[in-house]
Amino acid sequence: MKIIIEISDEVYQHMMGNDLLQNVHGNICYKAVQNGTPIPDNATNGDVIKALYPKGTTAKFATFMRFIDGEHYFNCSEEWWNASYQKGGKG
Repeated sequence: MKIIIEISDEVYQHMMGNDLLQNVHGNICYKAVQNGTPIPDNATNGDVIKALYPKGTTAKFATFMRFIDGEHYFNCSEEWWNASYQKGGKG
């Protein structure tokens, strides 16, 4: 299961800069943040895809965008690629 949580930059820096391995709860929180993928404010859908798959590349075609990561690829409209990322939620 993957869960996206929003935390402030200060909390992120604090968790990454301190030794929270003193107890189980701290270890779980530390690992969750350590293994997370930061998504910038005002990110587009394309920004999120690139953050999740940093080794991938994009190509723009006449009618669509293609994101390629190794043997896999993803096609979408340029409009969707450049649209604001909507975090999970309804609808």
